[in-house]
Amino acid sequence: MFAFDLFQKLSPFILGQSAQNALLRSIAYVSPVLRLLPPLAKFTGFLLVILNVGSLPFAWHVKVFWPVIKLRWLAWCARVRTLSLSSSKREAVARKFLDDLSPTGQNPLDKTIVTKAWASIDDCDYNWHLSNSSYPKILDSARMNSALSYFLYFARSGGWIGLAATHFHFLREIPMFARYEVRSQIVGWDRKWLYVVHRFVTHRKPSSRASRSKNKNEASAASGTTSKGNNDNSDSDSSGAITSASVAPMPAIHTPSTPLIGLTPSPSSTNLPSAFSNSSSNTGTEGEEAAAAAVAPAVVASALAATPEPDGATLHCVSVNVMVCKHGRITVPPALVLAAEGLGATPEQGNAARARALELGLRGTRKLYLGAWRDVPEGERWWDEAMKGLEGRIERRVRRLWVSGRGWRVPLR
Repeated sequence: MFAFDLFQKLSPFILGQSAQNALLRSIAYVSPVLRLLPPLAKFTGFLLVILNVGSLPFAWHVKVFWPVIKLRWLAWCARVRTLSLSSSKREAVARKFLDDLSPTGQNPLDKTIVTKAWASIDDCDYNWHLSNSSYPKILDSARMNSALSYFLYFARSGGWIGLAATHFHFLREIPMFARYEVRSQIVGWDRKWLYVVHRFVTHRKPSSRASRSKNKNEASAASGTTSKGNNDNSDSDSSGAITSASVAPMPAIHTPSTPLIGLTPSPSSTNLPSAFSNSSSNTGTEGEEAAAAAVAPAVVASALAATPEPDGATLHCVSVNVMVCKHGRITVPPALVLAAEGLGATPEQGNAARARALELGLRGTRKLYLGAWRDVPEGERWWDEAMKGLEGRIERRVRRLWVSGRGWRVPLR
């Protein structure tokens, strides 16, 4: 205020009377705007925080660990409700709570975990659609959600699921503010590695009967094209294998790994490199096999991208993940982990495997995870029995990954 009064007194000598009057009139016009700046700045700052809340510190941690937080909360509520009951009844309630969460009796190849999300401003780029760099961040949440749905018993015993390799195959963009789903599904496993596919899909909202009819016709045409492609031998060999020539080039992000080398088959798993020996044209060296394993997810994703969604949803991106089950630093066979959760080829097989795991208890199952499974004879491995009958489906999905002069082949159906 003192500075303004001083300016009023000195400005006639510095600027002249007319210039002073013009300047004072300008200040009179601008002063209402200046008075609005503090609340406007507060509102703008608050709006920016709200629109970018997903990128605030610890927002990623809350988003990823939200399924764990929710599960802990439900378990705590169940424990509080049983405080007045006897110990035997409390144990029965706790057992029922865990049984309700267990996937007992389900087929591991048919079970799909859905994680819902939306394309917020902080996840989108200057093209007004979901940024390619946001897909891995969103996939962290989907993986955690899937892990708790598939491997809750394994997690309770101290196990964890590691990520060995990823591949993203981008098909079409997800618009800003659009709601979408990440559909996670196990497609196969071998003695060590677990292969999980994540699909990013959106649902169309037809505005009229005509548009619904148009979408239906487009889906039928796409299905017919896919069937024709499967029956045509121009893009496949005599075994129905999809060659690299039949897959359109698409942008992709790939973190290479060589998880498929040096594995041995088991009755309940498909060992992908062992399929190399089934081909008469296999003359690849160990280096070629390593190169094959490094780009295998890219080929799998390309072939999966050609498969339409069963409910007609629009597919935007396919991600193939190579996972490993760990207990400490010990690698646990995926078939053992899945069977202990109650998953199996049939409900009867899954229930029988779950009963064996519960009979052993957490301590006994933990010993199996830590290496005691190696001491069980081949014919007495109940986890292999639980998965018996799935070998053909796994083989059709991810078998015969090999590299040769003629290119890649990945028959998935």
